[in-house]
Amino acid sequence: MRRALAGVLTLALSACLEEAAPPNQLNSFKVKVLGVYERSGGNRSPLAVASSCVAQYGSAAAVPAEVKGLRTCRYVIPRGEVEFDITATATSISGTPFVDFTGPVSFRVIPGDLPTDLRARWANASLGELSATVRAIHPYGEVRVWVEDAPPKSLFDGGVVPADQLPVETNKRTYAAGTSPIVYFADQTLQSLQLPNDLDNRSSPFVGEFVVVGKDPISGDTLKQTCADDPTRNGGDALMVVTGLDPSGFFVTDISACRLKEQLSDSLGNSVRTAEPSEPCWISQADGGREESLDGGAGTCLIAQKACHKRADCPGYMPGTYASMFIYNYNFPDGLDEGDLLFTLSGSVQEFTSTTQMVFPAWSTAERVRRLPQDQWNKWLQFARPYDINMRTCGQDNAATPFLTDALCGHNRRNMKMESLESGLVRLRRVRFPKKFVNCDFNANGSVPFFCETKPPGEDWQWSTCSFDAPEPEVDRVERVCNMNCVIGMGEQAGEICSEESTFKGFGQYVVEMTLPGPSSLGLDDVLPLRQQLAVAKLAVGPATDGGVAQNPSVRVDGYGPGIEVAITCDRATRYHVGPTTVVAAEGDAVLAANQVVRHAFADAETSVAFQAITEQATCSVGINARTRINLITKDAIPELNPDCDENDADATKAQLCHNLRGSEFDVIGHLRHVQPARPRWVVVPRAVDDVCCYPGPGLECPKPIKPCQ
Repeated sequence: MRRALAGVLTLALSACLEEAAPPNQLNSFKVKVLGVYERSGGNRSPLAVASSCVAQYGSAAAVPAEVKGLRTCRYVIPRGEVEFDITATATSISGTPFVDFTGPVSFRVIPGDLPTDLRARWANASLGELSATVRAIHPYGEVRVWVEDAPPKSLFDGGVVPADQLPVETNKRTYAAGTSPIVYFADQTLQSLQLPNDLDNRSSPFVGEFVVVGKDPISGDTLKQTCADDPTRNGGDALMVVTGLDPSGFFVTDISACRLKEQLSDSLGNSVRTAEPSEPCWISQADGGREESLDGGAGTCLIAQKACHKRADCPGYMPGTYASMFIYNYNFPDGLDEGDLLFTLSGSVQEFTSTTQMVFPAWSTAERVRRLPQDQWNKWLQFARPYDINMRTCGQDNAATPFLTDALCGHNRRNMKMESLESGLVRLRRVRFPKKFVNCDFNANGSVPFFCETKPPGEDWQWSTCSFDAPEPEVDRVERVCNMNCVIGMGEQAGEICSEESTFKGFGQYVVEMTLPGPSSLGLDDVLPLRQQLAVAKLAVGPATDGGVAQNPSVRVDGYGPGIEVAITCDRATRYHVGPTTVVAAEGDAVLAANQVVRHAFADAETSVAFQAITEQATCSVGINARTRINLITKDAIPELNPDCDENDADATKAQLCHNLRGSEFDVIGHLRHVQPARPRWVVVPRAVDDVCCYPGPGLECPKPIKPCQ
């Protein structure tokens, strides 16, 4: 009985195999990759390989074609489209060429994406042979090119696919498939996940992809950096450090990520408003120190490691490395502490309000710092230094007159300086909290319309509705104008630091005003020199020409107008006077103490500031305030802090606390998040009360529990 049953099963299995794959039927494809290229406009060139491979052979041109794409000579992850030149040969079940196959085949690149144009997703094979160029984006790691006897994968975009983009379907599809040998690309890093293809900060190139970053220790391998423009970090181990915990996840930064040259323009010709400065050209000293080359001496660019004679010979680098990310864990990440080092991260890449994050995550921990002595808890975190956000980072021009959008830090979607810092630690210097909150949600639906910059024909740039192609309902217009005037400080809120109340109650975010132009040593912003005017107040030397007592001269800066606010400061005690273009400073005028900062808003008849030295020559600065705003969220870090307070509260303690808050300035450290629909679009989220410190106003104290800045 058993023998009979075994015989029946054997016959049945043989019949299935014969029916599924007869010897004279297409069974597979033998796929070869002949070359890998990147395209720029109408030109293409061989795709670059990892810098470690270039170093091995001496130059990019010397790398043999046959080693490119091997494990030891990986291709870089391209920022744009990559092209694979391939051949494919149809084979039968016996492995011999199957010349009877003629018809359309489709492509896949895994991991990677094909173009949205369906015509690029298939080609016709003839007599069992195919030569084609397969286009793809986002390949990384171990890549294979697939060829299969199947229709191109459908695209579900809500539209109708034109018939001319699809092949003429055959009567029968075998769904036979074949893959190329592995073509090795660089492994994913936090940086490669977020480095945009062009100047656009709204999304990550790998949205929707499941990715793995890092190497598990059991593999015996580590994730290495591939840094074409940063030799000192090239080939180093990736070091992913937890920089902060959140009720719904955590922030992580790769502290060894490659520093990147700034991209100065995009494919459409749009240029960066103010480029990052070139790095210094350093000359090494005999004692091991270094000094910047100012007279054409032979030196070396510190990061680029190239020969130079002056600063202009060196490149400028981005303020950040695109190497920080929020890991959305849906709840508090038990088992992790701030400062821990991770081996691996995996999950799906997602954009939430244009902040790149990883969802459904998993991770493995390399070192738990809280198991070390307390003085080593910052072993790794000390290298994730906060970056000071300034006017250049916000995307402003080095020009005397602020532009309309300067009021909102990082408003332009082409601002990649802020994007390079997204989810990393940043610092705001001497910000001022809102003086008032205004509720613009008149219909109580929990939201207010946002606003956009626009330039009507024949008019200058202005803030208006974002409904460019449709009439704006009156109920939206009223709320939008209210919100716009509050956040920007216009109309009835001119000169005020105002935050919209329903936004604060719904999301916990509120507006703060950033520091003014002036000396960085005083916590002011000196990165845009044309935003300041400098004056040197000198002492008179020698007797007066008429034989009388020498007069102490007065110097003046002018060109201001009503409503303009400035920061006035001098490095020595100096008399100053604000007035019309004829104003002079003289004995009896107000004295500006050394390094004191005075804010002044010009009245109708005021256009100028005059200075007079007292006992020493003084250098004075007058900087125009662009009234630049950015958002804060402090509800988790400092829940007891209430910025929507009342200085006239019946409770004297609360009233004084509010007075202290609004009369002081603050340094704030926190993680930077992108909120595309918000105004302003960027939010700083402190981790704990220690991330905020205070410069109390005259006669005031720091609001509890915030401590004075050291």
